[in-house]
Amino acid sequence: MFRAQVLRELNRIGVNVNQIARALNSDLTPPDIRHRLDELHRLLELIAEALREPADSRKDLAA
Repeated sequence: MFRAQVLRELNRIGVNVNQIARALNSDLTPPDIRHRLDELHRLLELIAEALREPADSRKDLAA
């Protein structure tokens, strides 16, 4: 249940990040801001992937 809630919140954050990126890309935006948004998006994807993994596979990785 907790993981599902976290995934929903991550999705909402991702939607917001995409909206921000779209707005920034419509104007001349400094490259460092674009880079940071891309990095944030990548991190959110990694977190979401980790939360989608079955709990057992993470235990195997820790061993």
